[in-house]
Amino acid sequence: MNPSEITRVALLMAAQGDPKRAAEIESYLTIEVDWALLVKNKSLFGDGKGIQVEDRFPAGGFVRRQTEPDDNFDDYPDGIYLLFDGQIPKQKLYKPGTVTDWMKEKCTGVGVKLGGKSLVVDLYDMAGPEDDERDYTLTTAKSPASYDKAAYRDTCEDAADDWAGQANTERMREAAILNPKIAAQLKDGQYVPAMGEMLFIHLFRKQINQALREVGGEEIEGWWYWTSTEYSQTFAWRLYLSNGTMGYTAKASYRCRVRAVSAFIS
Repeated sequence: MNPSEITRVALLMAAQGDPKRAAEIESYLTIEVDWALLVKNKSLFGDGKGIQVEDRFPAGGFVRRQTEPDDNFDDYPDGIYLLFDGQIPKQKLYKPGTVTDWMKEKCTGVGVKLGGKSLVVDLYDMAGPEDDERDYTLTTAKSPASYDKAAYRDTCEDAADDWAGQANTERMREAAILNPKIAAQLKDGQYVPAMGEMLFIHLFRKQINQALREVGGEEIEGWWYWTSTEYSQTFAWRLYLSNGTMGYTAKASYRCRVRAVSAFIS
């Protein structure tokens, strides 16, 4: 019996007594997978209700396991990832042309990792109920006088070095100046990316957009996008994704696109 047949039998035995789950597994196993990634010193049987598999199992959102190994960021190779919130696996290294219908249905974001830097890009730009409501002001007012002045980045070099998008977004939220239309569309753990994070997206925009197309998301356009990096009380930084031009403008009156991001490993 070859490794794939052994794994097939083990998975189906673990699903014994649950016809629906067994059918899902049987259906999935008809797809060609890399079995070397499936079994890696993990228990296949547990208590018969859950299966423990290697964390980069190619699909298997139907698998419920009682415990998950601690995520070790260094174990993940550099590249583009598909994220599956609330699923197992939570992320899969993206390979063009291998996206299944299950992945399209369950994918919640596209991740990027390079060395010690990473983030997850939402599948869509923010958009209001009106078809033409695609651009927003970042805030509804300038920053209050009591605002932390250390938060401002008034040079391109300092702005590009800002990776604190989550803290920036929270600071604007606490000051009650973050545009409520933006705040309302931020899912748990999401934030407006800082300039350094947006430049990171720009660097991999071609690859991110390829993954977004395959999973049915919305490509990141070559347009002006807000960052959460503030220049002053009145201005905030924005990035032109077509060519990487940085600029700053009035955050409470000028309108730009917004693409939320979140942490790759939280």
